[in-house]
Amino acid sequence: MDWIESVKSYIKVVEEGSFNAAAYQLNTSGSAISKRINWLEERVGVQLLTRTTRSVHQTEAGLLFYQRARLQLDQWQHLVDETRAINQTPAGLLKIGATLAVGSKFIIKYLDEFLATYPKIKVQLITTLPGQVPEHNVDVFISRELEQLNTFSYKATHLFEHHSGFFASKDYLDKYGTPNNINELKAHNMLIWGERPIREIKLTNNKRVTLRGNFATTNPEALFHAAKRGMGILLTSQQMVIDDLQSGALVPILPEITTDHTRVNAYYPTLDYEHTRTQLFIKYLKTKLS
Repeated sequence: MDWIESVKSYIKVVEEGSFNAAAYQLNTSGSAISKRINWLEERVGVQLLTRTTRSVHQTEAGLLFYQRARLQLDQWQHLVDETRAINQTPAGLLKIGATLAVGSKFIIKYLDEFLATYPKIKVQLITTLPGQVPEHNVDVFISRELEQLNTFSYKATHLFEHHSGFFASKDYLDKYGTPNNINELKAHNMLIWGERPIREIKLTNNKRVTLRGNFATTNPEALFHAAKRGMGILLTSQQMVIDDLQSGALVPILPEITTDHTRVNAYYPTLDYEHTRTQLFIKYLKTKLS
């Protein structure tokens, strides 16, 4: 019996929730999967799964084994891919993590050309909430500076400076007028990122301003769509709305007023070898952003 084949089967059983579903995904039989799991449990020396006629559950040892095995299997696959790539075209899966807004409004704009440049690379985009570290094992994570990332486990490289400004549709400004200063802005309807229709922000002059509106959401696409529909004024970074600015769907207002600047970094795991696909993507992003 093969260690890696058996570990892959165990991981697939956990993720699919049954032997038959795992067998279907791996193009084999349920009995073959069962034999691999039994062999694995014998070699490890502990029970990894509890089975009933209707369900499969991990034991405490099985949960630990799954978490470590998945990480080790990913690293093994990376090693194989990196070794193959020395004299070949880069290939394999690149897992990119980002917040939903960064993923859908920023990274997605650059993926088509990157994938066309490296046709043997595949990309999986995993999104998170702002400030949240991805639970999945990713190759690179694009985010503003995050103190909670373990610096011994991750390296960071700077991509660009981030700050937010105010944007609105021409229809909104024609109907309600254009604010000329921050005090006039307070009288306008703001589109709020968050769970409540009120938000306090800090400007570059250290002044704090409370924004209010009749629409709040944690869905970035809904927020950008609302701004283009003329529902209110949007606070966001120019990188997120560059296409809308070029098309005229949104226009900047009060350009001299922005929020505090923060750094946006690419975080990637500290490894004993250079992960070629990750470095290619980071280099590509830096080229585009420069």
